[in-house]
Amino acid sequence: MSSACVRGEKNAAAMAASADGRGALAGAVTAEESARFSAMNPKQVFGEVMGELAERDRGLSVVVSDYGRRLNLDHMREVLPEGFVQCGIAEQNQVEVAAALANEGLATFAPSYATFITGRVYDQVRVNLGMMRSPVALVGVSAGCESGMLGASHMALEDVSLMRGVPNMEVFCPADNAELASVLRLLAAAPRPAYVRTNTLDGANLHPDGTTAVAGRAQRIFSPGGAPEVSLVATGTICSRAVEAARLLAADGVAAEVLEMLTVKPLDVAAVDALAAGGRRLVATVEEHSVVGGLGAAVAERLLEHGGAPALLRLGMPDAYQNADSQAALLERAGLSAAGIAARVRERLSRG
Repeated sequence: MSSACVRGEKNAAAMAASADGRGALAGAVTAEESARFSAMNPKQVFGEVMGELAERDRGLSVVVSDYGRRLNLDHMREVLPEGFVQCGIAEQNQVEVAAALANEGLATFAPSYATFITGRVYDQVRVNLGMMRSPVALVGVSAGCESGMLGASHMALEDVSLMRGVPNMEVFCPADNAELASVLRLLAAAPRPAYVRTNTLDGANLHPDGTTAVAGRAQRIFSPGGAPEVSLVATGTICSRAVEAARLLAADGVAAEVLEMLTVKPLDVAAVDALAAGGRRLVATVEEHSVVGGLGAAVAERLLEHGGAPALLRLGMPDAYQNADSQAALLERAGLSAAGIAARVRERLSRG
């Protein structure tokens, strides 16, 4: 048997043991922590959690590709200097090094620009994390339109599509900083091949009572108070705009709920099946990602398999490369402001 197959089987066994044991309830974030994290940006949260993990786990490794100096890792490097690995501007090498460390049993995180840690390294991800199941957590920084001022090359609008297409990968899109911290703690306690998508948008705290990340489990983060006729299914930080859109719709007499999908893969298929069986007039997916291959595609695939699906509206970035502009301007043009989302929902409902 090849060494790759042996490592793959060992990692699969380790992941199963983690899921059954210490990783099952890991990752809890308290209400107090949620408030504190909401005052930070995601890069600061990443560094703080890595420092916290380094203090109690000598088996932590953070492998960076030059970008590390922007990730608030000073404390982590002081506590655990041997756990910090700088690869320079060489993301393919970053993933190879991270996989090697993960295969030796270290809880390994590999952060970089979201478009580079998914697109530039796709073959390394397929082989190391997909085929060999090396339990590395890739962390995509400045996902979506956050780096829009740097042009199309730095916008990560295809990253979810790429990562959900790799077998054995999990794809996390935290809705706020509390959930990001919870996901990072979860993946340290129960390492597995994963992609964590982060960006800064409205700074909302959608989990004021705290949260515990669970892969494959959706959360209802806004209810209209009665039976909903519209379900907004959102992922990532744009969930805050979906909530505001639901409030705008409520003011017009349209009862809309917001369902947050922390993981696009595994998808909470039970939650999607419930939408199909619940008599909704419309299901609208909302994501700061291309309308091709992301959350909208995953929900559409499941609804069609289930049968009897309600009308579906997929809201996201257009299937085109965007000119350089601010995140706010790019999202506004794509109709992904709260008012834009509500307007698209109203328009679709008017067509019956």
